[in-house]
Amino acid sequence: MTDSMEATGLERSLAFTLKYWCFWQSAQHPNLNSWPDGEILPYNQGNADVGFLPAMQRRRLSPLARAACAVAWRCRNENGDMPSVFFSNHGESQYYFEMLEDLAAGEHVSPSRFSQCVHNAIAGLSSFHSSSYLPYVALAGGTEGLYSVFLETGGMLLDVPQVLVVWYEQPLPEVYRSYLPGSQTTWALAMTLARSGGAGRQLRLTREPANGPALPENGLPNLVQAVITGQQSGSSWQDRAVWHWRLDDVS
Repeated sequence: MTDSMEATGLERSLAFTLKYWCFWQSAQHPNLNSWPDGEILPYNQGNADVGFLPAMQRRRLSPLARAACAVAWRCRNENGDMPSVFFSNHGESQYYFEMLEDLAAGEHVSPSRFSQCVHNAIAGLSSFHSSSYLPYVALAGGTEGLYSVFLETGGMLLDVPQVLVVWYEQPLPEVYRSYLPGSQTTWALAMTLARSGGAGRQLRLTREPANGPALPENGLPNLVQAVITGQQSGSSWQDRAVWHWRLDDVS
């Protein structure tokens, strides 16, 4: 799974078997040649379909939580229960911005709203709705960007055969958009990753150290765009590294 190690302790090369992936976003897009062994869920009028949940549970989910839970559910349906890693740069930004406005106005914060906006809330909801008792991790954006998920997953796969990874984002509140590039839609991508060398396509990543600010990725991140458009390789510049990825044919 790991080819070499930097002096900093960060893996330079990682490889995984990609068993399955699932994607949804709140905008229609043309039918393109996406990566094999996965699916793009229907647009469904801009609301991810969580019909597998009881009505009471569906009503409590935000649009972002619906998206993440929908793609995670499909991966678990295909590959069974497994530990998971969830990632979002900003999470439930509309909830915590509303709370900040309430505090600024001298109003009380709703406990239920607070519980829904903590960063591990969506990971917890997905685990609960799937009746999973296995561990999960909720990561936020950092200097490695969404690629920090692969570092975390590589470590977990030393102890377990497969891991569910879920990335999800939504547009930031308007007041933040002039300061931060971000998603223009609500979207979620899930993958089932196993140890490299198994039956299936191999996802290989290489990290090169770099200095300087990350290159902005407006809209969908480069890797996410690659999955849904069928691009087999590419690169992404983060604050401290350049990440390269390649999807190889069945081993």
